[in-house]
Amino acid sequence: MMEIVIISGFLGSGKTTVLNHLIAEAKNNRKTVAVIMNEFGEKSVDTFLIDKNITVNEILNGCICCQMKSNVTKQLHDLYIEHQPDVIFIECSGIAHPIEVLDACLTPILAPFSKVVSILGVLDANLYQNINKLPIDIQNLINSQIKHCSDIVINKVDLISSELLLKSINYFENNYPEINYFITIHGDVSIDNLKHIKINSSNNLKNNDIHHENISHVLYKCDFSWDKDLFITWLKHLPSNIYRVKGFLHFKEYTKNCIIQYSNNHLDIETTPLNMEQYLVIIGHNINHKNIISSINNCKMN
Repeated sequence: MMEIVIISGFLGSGKTTVLNHLIAEAKNNRKTVAVIMNEFGEKSVDTFLIDKNITVNEILNGCICCQMKSNVTKQLHDLYIEHQPDVIFIECSGIAHPIEVLDACLTPILAPFSKVVSILGVLDANLYQNINKLPIDIQNLINSQIKHCSDIVINKVDLISSELLLKSINYFENNYPEINYFITIHGDVSIDNLKHIKINSSNNLKNNDIHHENISHVLYKCDFSWDKDLFITWLKHLPSNIYRVKGFLHFKEYTKNCIIQYSNNHLDIETTPLNMEQYLVIIGHNINHKNIISSINNCKMN
């Protein structure tokens, strides 16, 4: 029986890091692994951070919980027919509703050979310090992502104080008292510790209230080398409705290209041997696309 693990969580929560831990554990247990990754933007970034020796299927430029939902069923079926993996991890986009993805996994065509064993949510601990300042539709989206999970990883706790961590835990326990949770720094969680779900049908699983209509993205393909300090300044001046920036850039200070990961005012820049074209994917709420592109062009001129 092919096991399916759905990994959910808001933009920048650390889903891919959690995924990598689960892949490594599965391989250590001699299980064959496949992955379905959903990127909301036109270009993938996180796919390049996954083990190159496993099968990875991408669903790009949209969300698998709505317009691309049927693609999930097809890819699960195709992966089983072609590879028959022991476990498939589905990493949802940062705006997806996991209950809709679950519904796509429970279609009759998949039932004879697969079962969903866990819906694992990933939360950035820092996000919950300002959650009440987010637009109400984003708050509803995050709540929808969490409430159907069997387990939650409260991640990146090293980036906040003990006092703020306690507040995050209290918030979670008060709002989601029935959900099992783990506290992690780099998403290190074992699949053996997850509370497996038991679902017999897809009846009444559909979430009719989708909360991401106002989220969009900008793809900017870069043809110049950035000054690192100038790039950091650009990030600091982004409007508060920008929740995620990721991509591949070349900085004047480095000989290699860099992977960019930015969310919740935290920036990671790591060099990579990958010879990638340069691009940024910028995701946010009610984005003014023209202003974002103009701000990057201003950096280009400096």
